[in-house]
Parts: sequence; C-alpha cells; structure tokens
Amino acid sequence: MNLTRRGFCALSGVAAASVLGLGLAGCGGQAPQAETKAEGPADEASQDYLTQGKGEHLVCGVTGKLIKIAPAIVADKLGYFDEEGCDVEFQQIALNDAMTALTNNQLDMDLFGVVPACTYVSQGAKAYIFGGTILNGSEICALDSFDRELKTAADYKGLRIGVNRPETGQMVFKEWLQDEGLDINGGDVAFTYFDNDQGGFEAVKKGEFDLYITNNAQGFVQRSNGIKVVATVKQYAGDYPCCRQNCSEQALHEKYLSLMDFETALLRGYKTYRQEPDTVIPLLVDYSGQEEAYVRAAMYGTDDYDNVMDPSPDPNKNAVLKFYDTLKNIGEIDKATAYSMDDYVVTSIYRTALDTLLEREPDEQLWKDLDQAYAKNNE
Repeated sequence: MNLTRRGFCALSGVAAASVLGLGLAGCGGQAPQAETKAEGPADEASQDYLTQGKGEHLVCGVTGKLIKIAPAIVADKLGYFDEEGCDVEFQQIALNDAMTALTNNQLDMDLFGVVPACTYVSQGAKAYIFGGTILNGSEICALDSFDRELKTAADYKGLRIGVNRPETGQMVFKEWLQDEGLDINGGDVAFTYFDNDQGGFEAVKKGEFDLYITNNAQGFVQRSNGIKVVATVKQYAGDYPCCRQNCSEQALHEKYLSLMDFETALLRGYKTYRQEPDTVIPLLVDYSGQEEAYVRAAMYGTDDYDNVMDPSPDPNKNAVLKFYDTLKNIGEIDKATAYSMDDYVVTSIYRTALDTLLEREPDEQLWKDLDQAYAKNNE
C-alpha cells in the first residue's frame, strides 16, 4: 500500500472497541448474539444491487505489514486499483476489532479472518466472504533432533504440541486427528496455546513441547535456532481456507460494482505475483521492511525450503463451508447454530472479475487455470 498516496489511516483498537462494542478475542472469540435470523443474499427480495455501486469509496482493513496480502500490495504499488477505477483506502485496524467494525458497517471490507467470519455468522451477525486471501499456510515445527516419523495420525499419539493461537490450520489439524480416532482433548494429544511465536519456539527449545504449529515461513526463520519443519497441515488435510476477503452487508448491497473493480485489480496483482517474482519481491521488501531472503522464502520458497501458503483470490466456497463444519466438529462454534455459512459466501464478485479478465486476455493461461479451478472450488 502506498503510504504517500493513499495514506493508511490508523484506527485505534481501543477506540474501535469502545465505539463498536465487544471485539473478537482472538480467532476463537465470541460474536454478539443476534436477536433474529440474518438473511443472506439469496433471501433478498431485490437483486438490483448487482448492477449498482460503481465508483464508491471502499475502506479496507489491514493489520500490520503482513506480506500475505501480496496481490493487494502489488495491485496498489503498480496502480492497478486506479486503473480499474477502484477508490480504495487501506486502514490499519487491530485484528480483534476488524470483524466487529465490519458487522456494524463501520468498515467495508478486510483481508483476513476466516475464523472470525465463521464465528460471527454462526451467532447471527452479517459478514460476507467474497474472495480469498490465503489458502493453507500452517507448518509443524520441531527441534532438529526430532526423528519420529509423522505419516499417520497414530504417529502423533502422546506428543505435546504447542500452538500459535490464531493459526487457522491448527483447527483443521485437530479435526483430522479426531476423525482418525484420536482424543484431541488431552487423552491422546495435548495442545497448549501461545499468543506469540517467541514463547512457543522457546518452549520447544527447552524441551517442554515436542512440536509447535505456526504460520508459513516461521520454520524458515527459526532454522538457525535448531528448529526444522517436520510436516504441514496440508499434507494431512488437503487444501483449507485461511484469511479471506470479507465485506459488510452495506458494502455488498451498496458498493457491489466497486467490490468487483477491487477484485479485478486484485486478480491482476495475483497474476503479477505468480509471473514476476523479481518485480514483486522488492515491492514486498519495501512494504514490509523484511529482509529479501525472508520475503522470497515466505512467498515463493527456496531450493531448500517449501512455502505452503498460496495467496489465491478464489473464494473457495466449498472449502469455507467444510471449514465451518470443522469449527462445529471441534467445538469452536455451536453445532446447533441455525445460521448457514452457505448464505454468506458470495462467489459472483470474483466470478465476474475473472470473466472480465478472461474477456480482456482470452489467451492468458492463468485466467483459464483459475476458471477451471473455480468450477471445482465453488460449484
């Protein structure tokens, strides 16, 4: 994001919490209870909003200087948002406050949080997922001396596992273990949560834990400290959604075409990310202040490090609905909730943006590949 041109307005987490109400306490926080059943787009009497909202100002929440939103960073730095006529302002906002702001229509959209979106929807709040930010991303790390094979769920029995609390993949991993017959509540596998990676990795180094589940590229960072990546959640559970593009009810119904322009620019940013790493890496280094070696490893991998994170913009509706069931199955949200996530994953914005680019560049293989993937991921 261009600090000199767009200006990144800062929204204080304390101020947001006081104005907007109770914030989400981490990924597993509680959403405000709704008095009546919320309605999704399919329940709307009028579909007029699908042709309205062009040129509206969008306020998009981001947190810190995370490079996982690479397509958005690239789209901003290279002027794609301007070229698509998208008037977007990126605001810094604390993760804990973002979903509260969004469900109160104080924020148009954000680029993170599949767990908060699912949690809030499960309790009746209105939050819509219209695109993807990250697919996969969780690594399982251990000391270099760890030599136990981890091919099956049974191989994890008796292990002490530390977890970075906000990490989405740990929930998918726990469901996989549970489905394979293990007691994930301490009987077969014990999980302990950490609010930051420093504490988690220190505990592993001290021998207090066998494994630590963390985010993409942290294993790369810790290699000089006697830590290695021994597995990934994806290798057991397959693809799963991490951060998403979420929008408010008001943005969906009053700024629909502006969201479509945003998505078109973001897809162009994704194309540049995929095809021009030598262009993208310096942009991300400049944006984040991180070293080039880390940025390259985190976003593209290296000869001896495989990154597991994919910044795909595809909403991946099928994976989101499966993840909603995952949260029910492991007790993160109420199994008896009356609210269906199916009503709150909107695929038409991404679909239309992709169609726009297919029409512009009919010979571009990436658009053809994303078109095929869309059918598998969303229909």
